[in-house]
Amino acid sequence: MSVEYMEKTNEKKENKLGLIVFILSVIICMIAVGYAAWTQIYYGEKENQIDTATLILTLDESESNAISLVNAVPVTDNKGLTYEPYTFKVKNSGTIDANYRIMIVNDTKAYEDDNCTESMLDWSNIKYSFTKNNEAATRGILSDTSGVLNLGTINANTTDSYSLKLWIKSEATNEIMNKHFHGVIKVEAVQSDQVLTD
Repeated sequence: MSVEYMEKTNEKKENKLGLIVFILSVIICMIAVGYAAWTQIYYGEKENQIDTATLILTLDESESNAISLVNAVPVTDNKGLTYEPYTFKVKNSGTIDANYRIMIVNDTKAYEDDNCTESMLDWSNIKYSFTKNNEAATRGILSDTSGVLNLGTINANTTDSYSLKLWIKSEATNEIMNKHFHGVIKVEAVQSDQVLTD
C-alpha cells in the first residue's frame, strides 16, 4: 500500500466521522428545541396564551379579583365554602389535546406592592376548595399539594371553567396574625409522556 492511498483512506474516515458528529449535533439541537417548544409555563395576569404548532392554550382570569388573604381570620370549612370564588378559564383552541397542570404560587409582585414580603402566611394554614366545570370540588390544604390544584388533559377546541375558594383553617393559631397571602395561577402545558390524572 502506498502512503498516498493510506492518506486518502484516513481522510475519508475523518470526513465520515466529521459528518456523523455534525448529524448528531443537529439531532440533539432539534430535540432540545422541540422540548422547549412543548414545555411551557405561564402565569395568571388576566389573559395569557401559549401557542405552539397546533396547541393553543389560553388562561383567562378576566372575571375575577386578585387571589389574596389579608386580615383574614380562621373559619370553619362550612364558612369558607360560602366565600366568593376566584374564577378563571383555560381554553384549548388548538387541534390537539393538551396535558396540563394548574397550580397556585406566591405572587411576589403583589407581596412587594403590599410591602408584606416578610409577612407571608404559611401555606399549612390555608385551606382551599377547587372546582372544575361545576363538578364535585376537591378540598385540601395548600401545603399538602404544594399548590397543585389540578392535573389533567384538556381536549382540542374545549374551554374548562374553574373556581377557587381560599380560607384560613379553623385550627390556626395566633401565628397567622398580621400575615398575608397573595397568589397567582400558574398553568403548565406538560409533555404527553408524563402521567396525568384528572
